[in-house]
Amino acid sequence: MAIKAELARLVEQGINLEVEENDIERPDRHADFAYPCMAASSELGRNPREIAEELADNIESELIDSMEVAGPGYLNFHMNREKYAERIDTELGSDSFGVNQKEGSVLVEFSSPNIAKPMNVGHLRNNVLGDSLRRILSFAGFDVTAENYIGDLGTQFGKVIWGHKNIESDKNFEEAPIEYMLDIYVKFHEMAEESPEIEEEAREWAKKIEEGDEEAVRLWEKFREATLEYHKDEYNRLNIKFDRITGESKVYEKSRELVESWVEEGKIKPDEDGSVFYEFEDEELPGAVILKEDGSTLYLTRDLYNLKKRNNEGYDYNLYVVASEQELHFKQLFKIAEEMGIDSSGAEHISYGMLNLPEGSMSTRRGLIIEQSEIFKKAIKMAEEKAQNEMDRQLENAEAIGIGAVKYRNLAISRKKDMEFNWDTAISFKGDSGPYLQYSNVRAKSILRKASNNGELGSEFEDEEYELLKKLAEFPEKVESAADQREPAKIANYLSTLCEDFNTFYHECEVLGSEKESQRLKLVRMFVEVTDQGLELLGIEPLDKM
Repeated sequence: MAIKAELARLVEQGINLEVEENDIERPDRHADFAYPCMAASSELGRNPREIAEELADNIESELIDSMEVAGPGYLNFHMNREKYAERIDTELGSDSFGVNQKEGSVLVEFSSPNIAKPMNVGHLRNNVLGDSLRRILSFAGFDVTAENYIGDLGTQFGKVIWGHKNIESDKNFEEAPIEYMLDIYVKFHEMAEESPEIEEEAREWAKKIEEGDEEAVRLWEKFREATLEYHKDEYNRLNIKFDRITGESKVYEKSRELVESWVEEGKIKPDEDGSVFYEFEDEELPGAVILKEDGSTLYLTRDLYNLKKRNNEGYDYNLYVVASEQELHFKQLFKIAEEMGIDSSGAEHISYGMLNLPEGSMSTRRGLIIEQSEIFKKAIKMAEEKAQNEMDRQLENAEAIGIGAVKYRNLAISRKKDMEFNWDTAISFKGDSGPYLQYSNVRAKSILRKASNNGELGSEFEDEEYELLKKLAEFPEKVESAADQREPAKIANYLSTLCEDFNTFYHECEVLGSEKESQRLKLVRMFVEVTDQGLELLGIEPLDKM
């Protein structure tokens, strides 16, 4: 990015118009960089090729070897390879890998499972995206707080308490708490089909939790702690870390008081039944209940208070990693906040599409659930089988490879798109996959283990060497783009193409024992450092051996 910024400055001086670093393009193989003069043509009232030719005659820099005009008005830059290599080496050799460091504090809310249930496949993409964003934003310089805001209020918990008191289960809570709670939850819904009145009884238990009823709170705390302990093992296995774990139960009282204060101040009026319904002036945005007639809070109520609370804590950005199904919820949340004087300027809904598995759809109520842990177990088993069948070898790190495969597949697709999960594509040691990235990284490390020195870049580069060097140079730009757009796919897809370029280099350029051993060793070392860091940003473990 520093080199693009320098080229932008040179062009800006030549045409006396503002030029940003992102205006400088990286064309495919025709040149190292290019500036499309068509962008300046309308403002200057001149032919774009004329502008490009004038720039080519007047720009001077030790970084640039030559320039040429191409197409309708592109100014192509061919860099001085020795100077360019020195700059790349300096950038990638820094602690930040040349990534411009941002300022500001960011809260990333992700995972947010409900208590009394195992995490299912619906949580998988959320966990992977949220964790990667936490890593990327931290690496880009932000002060990041990762928050797991768990769903620990609502009617479903009344159902579990009712089931605990009224349903016989062959599961034992002490031995298998999650299995026990899921079993009575499913059986509750089976019974409710015949006796719908128990739904109201469950709602009463849910209300008692908010009211502080001793028995309801005691059972709720019991189920809550058991679930958190169960989830802790899974987060540890996936190397997902949180700075704090909160929940709806921590804010429901304050959220009710917030809405009640608006009523007292005359900002909004309750309905005849005592509930509070928020009407929007924008007719396209449907109104929403923000307080029930019995004083109970809703998701929207609690999120309103949470936004105010986080603003008071000093967060510049408040990111909610939540599926696209909740887009209306967040539009309502941010609009109400804006109209009621709560700053929502730094609040963002990090929306993502649905993950569809070949195993089919789920229904927790009917007990048809695909647990997140089962997906990773299957991936690990498939990785072992594929390594044996396709590579005739035993894997030393099957767990890291299987988990990495699932993570990569979820991150490589742009987050806003729905995705169909394909097991054969995900668990592959060739092409666009997590195992392919890990394997390429390990292959490079095996070269370095046999080397006697660190290597050093020279002045002459063969095409395969130079293409790898140029691709390595893109790393800081991809990280900055991923941070700005909240899009880990930018890094995932970059690493995939980088590994393709490395493997082309690996097959075409002998490293150890060659006349250019020193330079090629340095390129291999740079590749290892970039892919180590890139995999870490995706939450995928870099390996030493496979």
